[in-house]
Amino acid sequence: MTDRQPPGSPAFLARLAERYPVVFVLREGRIPPERPPSGIKVYEDPDLTLYWQGPPPRPELLEALRLLASLHGELFRLKERELALEKALADQNRLVRFLLHELKNPLMALLGALELALEMQDEVSPGVRELLEIAEKSAKRLRDLVEKAREYLSLGEGVRLKSERLDLFRLARQAAEEVLPLARRKGVELRLRLPRKPAPVYGDPDWLYQALLNVIHNAVKYTPPKGRVVVRGVLGREEVGVAVADTGPGIPLEEQERVFEPFFRASTRGEAEGSGLGLALVKRVLEAHGGGVRLRSRPGKGSLFYLYLPRPRPGERAPMGRLLLLALALLALARLPVYPAPLGGRAFGGSLPAGEVARLPGTELAFTPEARGRAWVWRSLWGGGARARLLLEEGGVEVRRHGGAALTLLTPEGEVRPTGTVFRTDREGKARLSLYAGSVRLGEERLMEGQGAVLGTAVRRPLLPAPLLRGAAEAGGVRFRFTPVAGARSYRLEVRAQDRVVLFASLQGPYLYLPREDREAQARVYAVDEAGLLGYPSEPVFFRERYSFYQGKKRLPQDPKGAEAFLRRALAVFPDDWEAIAELGFALYLQGPARYEEAALLYQKALSLAPNADTLARYGRLLYHQRRLSEAERAFREALEENPRHLDARWGLAEVLLARGDLPQAEALVRGVLRDDPAYPLARFTLAKVLLEKGNKEEAVRLLRAELEKNPDPEVKALLEKVLSE
Repeated sequence: MTDRQPPGSPAFLARLAERYPVVFVLREGRIPPERPPSGIKVYEDPDLTLYWQGPPPRPELLEALRLLASLHGELFRLKERELALEKALADQNRLVRFLLHELKNPLMALLGALELALEMQDEVSPGVRELLEIAEKSAKRLRDLVEKAREYLSLGEGVRLKSERLDLFRLARQAAEEVLPLARRKGVELRLRLPRKPAPVYGDPDWLYQALLNVIHNAVKYTPPKGRVVVRGVLGREEVGVAVADTGPGIPLEEQERVFEPFFRASTRGEAEGSGLGLALVKRVLEAHGGGVRLRSRPGKGSLFYLYLPRPRPGERAPMGRLLLLALALLALARLPVYPAPLGGRAFGGSLPAGEVARLPGTELAFTPEARGRAWVWRSLWGGGARARLLLEEGGVEVRRHGGAALTLLTPEGEVRPTGTVFRTDREGKARLSLYAGSVRLGEERLMEGQGAVLGTAVRRPLLPAPLLRGAAEAGGVRFRFTPVAGARSYRLEVRAQDRVVLFASLQGPYLYLPREDREAQARVYAVDEAGLLGYPSEPVFFRERYSFYQGKKRLPQDPKGAEAFLRRALAVFPDDWEAIAELGFALYLQGPARYEEAALLYQKALSLAPNADTLARYGRLLYHQRRLSEAERAFREALEENPRHLDARWGLAEVLLARGDLPQAEALVRGVLRDDPAYPLARFTLAKVLLEKGNKEEAVRLLRAELEKNPDPEVKALLEKVLSE
């Protein structure tokens, strides 16, 4: 039978992650746990984030995944509310049970005192006796209510039920016999039509007896004198039941659904007393046994309650011949491989999944992008579990084994059958094996941890130690540097991203890795000795490939709209990338006043993630153009607190002070900028405006002409023409 999981449940999400290149990040972790949370962010809410890690999918598939993710969020929140309600209900039940327990003792004392008082015949007047009898009757009713409530609560809190084989009809007969005296006193005819044939069921005899007693007692209690109650047994193919029919007042149709609710009493009950818990208890008892209770009733005609339980099926013994045939069939099947079995994205008998990190039970295989060869994978009932055979013709593979699938690595120099090991195999002419953990048998000898071997030769030597690897953002990528290792002739840099080995390059020194996609990645470096054996890998350096970010940044300031498209794509993958947020703000700022508000929000978000002078200076420039001079001044001064020599912040502050009429401070700032960088764009323009305000027209014109030669800005040209025309 297919294991169906509700959409949105963790098991269902795991099934989706097996079928599609997605990662679900939940509060408790992620599905699947081995994949990093990277890729295109498809959906996000407080309980779940969904990443797509494959090629761009069809829009309808993305929409379906978003719907499933939102459904999981709803289920998660509903489950939380359900747990909270269950806890509140459990606390409430404990309180009620405590109160019921505490009520019992004083109630029993009260009943005892009333009974003693009623026994004092000579000392009690008739009027007082009548009052005492009323009190005793009320106290007994309260006692019955307390007992019923305790029974109902104990069953609802998961009391352990016995499971005994019993005769349901016999229990019904015993319950009816207990109610028979009441029926005779009321003048109600109680008939039993229970078959003599036993009705075997499994259950708790005490609770089932109580349920039957409640229903029969209710039927007699609510049936008027000269009425009739019939208890009938029913033996069906799938169930066993007891039907209790009466000629009482019946129950209105609109109330029949509610009669099994705690404390509900039908409007046709008349003056008959009751707790309103009897039928609720009956329903709980029957449902706890896998059965139920049904009701048919017509006001003025009577009611029929049908209590039923599943009928146990007798065991069937399979014929010996059929068992023998089944065993032979299983033995035959056990010797046959079952096809296909996946290895990465390939099927049985396919080429090696170059560049993929393939997983089998207990085994991880990381193939280099240059890996070539053949793979055979199958699952055999005879041998148990998955099996794999790899023929490596070019490139390499790193194998991590923790048991599970049986693996055989084929090379022209011989076979390698590792168990519980971590090793690399690479081909440079001959196969080379570097063993990082465990041991491997090579013919008559055993290769131990920390050793390497050139297969087919006598070369055996200890592995070189791991270099120390560092990475830093540089020139649109990541520059990797490492410490040299004595005895190394070269080094190999491995980069993995999204379960792929995207690079396995030979190098001699620092290496600039340029991003190819937007994704989380990690790098390791190996030292290679004179025999071509790869030493221990360095500790991984985790980094982000930010292809879209760099593509967007290099388009600024010339193409702000093109930059915006790339930067939004970058933020879809890395929404917390403050640099991308700030650059997107700059791209919107360059598109004019209509985008200023959006840009301001982005700058604020970037600053909340990582306050820095560059973003503060750009934000200040935006505020200046919005004529929010006080806020602009604050932003520029905060930038200068971070970096007192920041040219953009000093120039921007000079513009603000000029707008406020503080000419000496503005002039001092802008002359300082020109002193540090004589070619700083628009600094001469700002100084010219200061000089014009001070009446130095000749010097201002000279500065404007010099600025126009370097920077043909429309504002500079317009101001120069205006000054010359005056």
